Amino acid sequence: MKKIFVFCMLAFGISIVASAQQTALTSDGKVVILYDNGTWTYADVKLPNTNTKEVQKKDGTVAVPTNVSVVDNSPISLKEGTVEKMAFIEGPSKKLSKYFKHKNIVRCDFTLTSKDGKAILKTEWKVMNGEAYSYFGFINKESMISLELIGGKKIDLLYTKDFEPKEYEKYGFSTYSAELELNEEQIRLLRNSIVYKAHMTWSRRTEEYKVVAPSYFVKSLPQILK
Repeated sequence: MKKIFVFCMLAFGISIVASAQQTALTSDGKVVILYDNGTWTYADVKLPNTNTKEVQKKDGTVAVPTNVSVVDNSPISLKEGTVEKMAFIEGPSKKLSKYFKHKNIVRCDFTLTSKDGKAILKTEWKVMNGEAYSYFGFINKESMISLELIGGKKIDLLYTKDFEPKEYEKYGFSTYSAELELNEEQIRLLRNSIVYKAHMTWSRRTEEYKVVAPSYFVKSLPQILK
């Protein structure tokens, strides 16, 4: 089955980007995100300043980007504004899936705001379980969202305050509303980067979640930059 999938990708002009085979690049520069369950989605943007090199694979010659995550060192100047809320993470929790066949989804909506010279990312987590604390604990000062970018770079978005969950056992879900600040170095990297993997470090465990808006920062950051 895997051989058939790879053949179809090559036949349609799509080339493998990462050795983990989690991302792919079409012949016109569009990015495809590949998931472990065999599904895929477009990142909905083209890679900026992408150079490619030809690499010989068993199934044929493919083009691999050599400088995907481009860091722009120009000065960062923010303008006040708020970007509309959007789902960034949505998918099953590995921990919850052990106990629940259906009620195992974790979702996180991002809202990006610029005010008083600071870029604030509000994260609204929704766990489809009424006792989220038992499985994940709190969001605390050691919690972070770790993002893996196409091109091999990794960035950690750190929380600096403690946030407790609100549990709604009657309705079968819990929420965490928390925010963090993006520094200039993170903004420079994220505004030209596509995210293909995310890990959340809770106080009780770290889990990987599916990114449903890989081009979120590429599209959102320009809206608060001068």
